Amino acid sequence: MSSHLSRRRFLSHAAALGTIGAGISMPHIANAQAQSLTVNCYGGAYEKFFREQLIPVFTKEIGAKVNLALGTAKDNVPLMRAAGVDNPPLDVCMTNEVIAEILRTEGYFMPIPEDKVPNMKDVVPIARYPDNMAVTGLLQPVGIAYRSDMLKNPPKAWKELFVRPDLAGKIGVYNITNSLGFMFVLLMSRIYGGSEDNYDAAFAEIAKLKPFNQVDFSGTMEIALSRGEVEVAPLDFAAVMRLQKGGMSIDAKVPPEGMVMFDQVFNVSKGSKSKELAFAWVDYILRPSTQQKLVSDFYASPTNLKTIIPPELASREIMISGDKLKNVVRHDWATANRQRDVIVDKWNRAMS
Repeated sequence: MSSHLSRRRFLSHAAALGTIGAGISMPHIANAQAQSLTVNCYGGAYEKFFREQLIPVFTKEIGAKVNLALGTAKDNVPLMRAAGVDNPPLDVCMTNEVIAEILRTEGYFMPIPEDKVPNMKDVVPIARYPDNMAVTGLLQPVGIAYRSDMLKNPPKAWKELFVRPDLAGKIGVYNITNSLGFMFVLLMSRIYGGSEDNYDAAFAEIAKLKPFNQVDFSGTMEIALSRGEVEVAPLDFAAVMRLQKGGMSIDAKVPPEGMVMFDQVFNVSKGSKSKELAFAWVDYILRPSTQQKLVSDFYASPTNLKTIIPPELASREIMISGDKLKNVVRHDWATANRQRDVIVDKWNRAMS
């Protein structure tokens, strides 16, 4: 059986649910609620990729219109709350897990039936969720990036950042309002405090890095690295490979204590009027051929284990896939989000 949801198979599912009206010829979907799908993505390279490479293939196969809602990850919470659970503006919500956890807790999302999304069975464990409440379709591990032309003895482990005098004043750190800044605190809590709850231990260590260049988001960190204002910093490996392609003298190390990640988690809205299309879209994202495009275009780590990675990327140490993804940490965002205000306040007082 084909691993993706073909138009014929989609229509058979729809027919079983009574969503195809009489007198309408195939392959069109008769019921208006099943003729269109609204999904979200970010602007820039994401929008270009969705419009030019993802949506046309899906539309050709399924015969349904895909509406694209643009915004940032943080936009998703007010967007969904304003509309309510029963009238969601998005059929499929793609967002970071730190955001997805908030909306999931508030009841906006539903389980994703594995029989409707067969590609999910081939997804790596870190991308799966209990009761199939979500699935990660795009994953970008974060390690230690450094300017290879400026730092001849790069740190190979997170702990080196805190004990090497030669790195003083050369380290970049993300502000706590950035998800990577928050993840850095949680990871250091694990390493130095034994659990993510022991963030006091993390703050004690991070304070040792001062003075450091504190940035608001990854684009700012990339600029700081390009200017030599920062020589070493946490950065996702996808960004490292993209900057290398652009000519920057930059490389990265895979720290033995573990990696954090940027993730794009796909969630189906409980109140969606186009659930069958929503399941088809998620299955399409997880399809090996789609995942291969994400690898080639975004240098993302594939979450479908059957994805074929181009040889020139598969040989890279920082192309993390397969069993190597076991070293990527997925945080307990339910607990972390409850502690967010306390952690942010403590950061602002200790690191300003």
